[in-house]
Order: sequence, then structure tokens, then C-alpha cells
Amino acid sequence: MAARMQRDFCHGLVCSDPISGCTDGRPAHPGVRTRVDCRHGREVGGDGGRSSASCSRHCREAKGNAGFWLFLGQLVTTFGIALSNFLLFFTLAWAAVRRRRLFFAAGDEERRRRRLLLYPLAAYALCFVLSAAFSYDPATSLSELSQLYSALTLPLALLLVQGERQVRLVVDAVIATTVVLAIYGLAQFAFTDHGPLHQRIPGPFSHYMTFSGVLLLGLALIAGRVASGHGWRRQVNWVALTVVGMALVLTLTRSAWLGAFAVATAAFALQRRRVLVGYAAALVLAVISLAAVAPTLWPTYWQRATSMVDVRNPSNYDRLCMLWAGGQMIADRPLVGIGPAMVREWYPVYRHPTAVRARVKHLHNTFVHMAASRGVLSLLCYLWLTGAATALTLAAYRREGGRAGPRGDLHLGVLFALLALNVAGLFEANWRDTEIQRWVLFLLALPACLPATNPRAA
Repeated sequence: MAARMQRDFCHGLVCSDPISGCTDGRPAHPGVRTRVDCRHGREVGGDGGRSSASCSRHCREAKGNAGFWLFLGQLVTTFGIALSNFLLFFTLAWAAVRRRRLFFAAGDEERRRRRLLLYPLAAYALCFVLSAAFSYDPATSLSELSQLYSALTLPLALLLVQGERQVRLVVDAVIATTVVLAIYGLAQFAFTDHGPLHQRIPGPFSHYMTFSGVLLLGLALIAGRVASGHGWRRQVNWVALTVVGMALVLTLTRSAWLGAFAVATAAFALQRRRVLVGYAAALVLAVISLAAVAPTLWPTYWQRATSMVDVRNPSNYDRLCMLWAGGQMIADRPLVGIGPAMVREWYPVYRHPTAVRARVKHLHNTFVHMAASRGVLSLLCYLWLTGAATALTLAAYRREGGRAGPRGDLHLGVLFALLALNVAGLFEANWRDTEIQRWVLFLLALPACLPATNPRAA
């Protein structure tokens, strides 16, 4: 029946598609049943032909087009950023050439949800441009506007990823990519000189911090599956979680560890009270056990973990000095900041006299770094964007039945990923990494890519 509906006709009050979950968004008159021949784009019977063109277009796009596959390709190849940029360019070019055949929004609700994301993104881009124009060195800062190229990931996702099936396909690909990257990192640890603190495993990326940030996002998506409905019963989810978790631990990246801990706590908080109590008890027991054996068996990892709360640690103290310097930058130029790419150049002027390092590339805090380099307005736009995506996801999560709902894994994956990103961002400027940013931009768009209809009601 579903195949017949997709192949021949779109039946009912609205055009529906079993693959993408799409709807035409413009219901027929009450009591009138519309029947549209999607092969020829003409109405067989109903309300006078209002929905035939959009139905035909929607059914063509539901199967997945070249633009969708190009978009998917640029997401899963971020480990080779040149290739990802190449595919993103062709994705943009395809969308521009085929603009008349693309179906951007079905109805008022879809347009409203997409506007909630596009407005803060546009404001963020505008603040970026203003910050570069009023920078301490506009010529240098304007060259950083190339970073806005990655911001196209979000509107392209809204344009090209249509319906639940395509969303799940992209999420599956991102998770599979994360697992492959984790296995690559484990192989680096086992068969190369990578592993010690001075030579941490970077995976296929140029820096271990980027590697840990990508693993953290994938871990959050897998955790969303484990925490939802019956996902915890699927062994493949636990295998993926274990592989990615092991690689994340071996990166020795404390900010990513804290992000993963926040995700684990949130996942257990969603369970029944007795499960949460068990989690707390297991956590206390694990800490006691590790305190007894870890200093001897895994001294590097134990020292790395306990150093998080040691203010006397040179790295920790230096980061406090960076926050102080960032505060001075914000105080000098609160609205537009000192300019993109200016933190590295001007840090010696603003640094605390007792700071460990004379120069740094960034301030090791997403929020402070963004406010210092691009101004408080840019930070507010970033918070607006992430807050809007969080609100949309939470609304859909509650409307569709919570973690037991049919899309509970997708909604939890987005929420966990944003939680992990921002918790880790308190100790690392991870939003700067293009590889991380592109995955996050897709996840921000995800709630608006899903149909607005409740699959339970359907």
C-alpha cells in the first residue's frame, strides 16, 4: 500500500510520503478527499488543483536527490576538510541550479520552525561581518569571513534533508563515521607512538582536540539511542558506545571527558528514580575503586583526571589567566570585540602578568573567546541559535511521547550533543573547529528537518 501510494498517487487530505514523512501542508477543504496523480502533476479529484504541483514536486524530492547525497558526503568527510569543502561547494552549486525544483517548506508550521533557526544564524553572520569590519586589523579579520562558508551547512540541511528517513540516514552515517574514526584512533594508540600526554592520538585530524570533539558528538548521538525507548536493548548501540568511549578516554582531553560525563548524567536522569540512584551509587563506587588502583595501574590517566580540580596545575592556572585576559578584551570592546583572528595577535597586550604562556591561539573557552574576538552580540546570537534548536527539540520530544516516542532517539541525540558541546566549550573553544561546527550545524537544523506532524497521531 505504501509503495502504491508513493508510486502512483498521493491520497488523503494532504500529500503524504512514506519515505520522508513529508506532507503537503495545505489541507483540502473539509469533507473533500484530494487525489493527485504525482506522475503527471494533475489533480484527479478534490479541491481544484491547489496541491497538485507541490505534491508532485514533494514526491520527487522525497526519494533523495543528488543534492542530498552531496550534503551527506560533505558531512562524513570532515576528517579531510579539503574534500569536505569541495563537496560543500558542489552541494551549494546544485542547490542554486535546481532552486526551482526544491521544496523548501510545506506549510506555515514548517516555515515558522525554519525561521526560528535562520534568523539567529543570519544575525550571527551579520555580527561576524561587523566585528571584522571594526577589528583592530580589518584586513586580517576580513580574511576570516571564510569561516561563514561552513555556516551554509544549516540552511542546506533545511533545504535538502527532508523527512524522517533522510534525517535518520544522515544520523546513521555520522554515527558510523564516528565509530570508524574511533577505531582509527585506537589503532594509532596500539601500533604507533601516539598515546602519551605530549603526543596524544589525533585520529585523522591535525589536532587531538578536534578528534576528541568529533568523538564527543558521535558519542552523544549514540547515547541518545541507548537512552530512548528500547534502544538500550540493541547490542550494536552498546558496542558503538564502548568503542567511541574508549577512544575518547585515550585522547586525554579533559573537556571532552566532562562533556561525556554530562551526557551520561543526563541520560541516567531520564530513567526511573531507582536507576538514577543506582547510577549515583555506581559512580561513588567507581571513584573509590579508581582511587585505589588507578594511581598504580594508569598513572597518566589518573593524574589527568585529578588535575581538573587542581588550581596549582600550570595548565589550569594559565586558563584562568586566559579568562582574565578575555574579560579585559570584552571590557575594551564589548559589542564587536577586538576582531576575528585578533586574540592571538593581541593576547600579549592583555595577558595577566603571571600567565604561564606569552602567546595563545585562543582562550580555551567558547563563550569568552567568542565575546572577546567578535563581541557580546555574536555570543548572544550563538546562544539564540542553540537555544532555538533546543526549544524546538524539547517541544517535539514532549509532544511525541518523550524517550518512548518514535523519534525519541533523534531528539535525545540532539539534546545530548548540544549539552556535550557547551559543557566541553567551557574549557575549550571547540566552536572554532570547522569539523565540529559542521556536524553541530546539521544537528541544530535537525528538529526543523523532521515533519511537524506527530507520528504517533498518524
